[in-house]
Amino acid sequence: MNAPVASLPSHHVPSERSPALDGVRAVSILAVLWTHLMPFHVGGVPLNESLGMFGMALFFILSGYLITGQLLKRPPVSSFLARRLLRVVPAAWICLVVVWLFRPVDLETAFSYLFFYANLPPQRLVPPIDHFWSLCVEVQFYMLAALMLWLRVRAIWWLFPALLLTFTGMRISHEITASSVTWFRADDLLAGACLALLVNSRLWPQARKALSRPGVVPGLLLLLLAGSFISHDMLNPLSYLRPYAAAAFVGALLAQPNHRLSVGLGGPALAYIASISYALYVWHLPLAATWLGSGDLWTKYLKRPLLLLVVFGIAHVSTFQVERRFNELAKRVGAGRGQRLKEV
Repeated sequence: MNAPVASLPSHHVPSERSPALDGVRAVSILAVLWTHLMPFHVGGVPLNESLGMFGMALFFILSGYLITGQLLKRPPVSSFLARRLLRVVPAAWICLVVVWLFRPVDLETAFSYLFFYANLPPQRLVPPIDHFWSLCVEVQFYMLAALMLWLRVRAIWWLFPALLLTFTGMRISHEITASSVTWFRADDLLAGACLALLVNSRLWPQARKALSRPGVVPGLLLLLLAGSFISHDMLNPLSYLRPYAAAAFVGALLAQPNHRLSVGLGGPALAYIASISYALYVWHLPLAATWLGSGDLWTKYLKRPLLLLVVFGIAHVSTFQVERRFNELAKRVGAGRGQRLKEV
């Protein structure tokens, strides 16, 4: 993988706005919501943690894929950082402030959350915002991406694959199937990044042909599910293949836009859920820690429809009244930067 996208005919490169990708994002957040808010048993075996691994793998694959696709376009560093940080930080900080009004934390913990390193040892993750570990991994990847954009963006063609193999090797050597520490989890993000490099290389036509064979999409989905079921000792070794299976699965969806699953993932309901997915993720556990999620087992689950209604309502408001405003600001910052560069 050593050729930039400019060397390829445009029709060889899938659109970043593929409807199937929105569907994958929606599935990922629905899996996480189910993991945290509903019981999931198959044959009496609890599989909530495994379902969460499946959802987060898809989330990170998409993030790595889309961010790396942006890097390959070589935007100004300031524009890139403005778009990424204004997309994530304001909504996260608003949630943190609201939570800390009711559950204050010490200053060191607050700083670790505000600057997105709470997942690094010694971890300072505390409920009901311990799920922010993934935002920490995400923002740390933004910083790496911005650094490469500033130094030498072409280096990602060898650096990202090298880091992917290194982090997977570290997981294998430490026998870690799941972790919230960056170097034991970032191979999911980096697998998505490497998918973007593949899609934007001369190897994509051959890879697309291989991924377009009958049975590839369901086969890779089954492999991803098996690699996510970390509660089964026999399937634990497959967890080391989880990032690669997830990336290949998303690649197969891109290679087969007319596949039944690709078309189904492109539906309007999933597109809407995808549009509010970040806010759903940020707010669902803090809201579950309120009266909406309290009570004994039966009371708690009887409240679940109301909790979900409130979660979706707040996510909608957060997305279209808060996040959208900051996204528009980020676009203006990027446009202004681009205009100044042209004038120079």
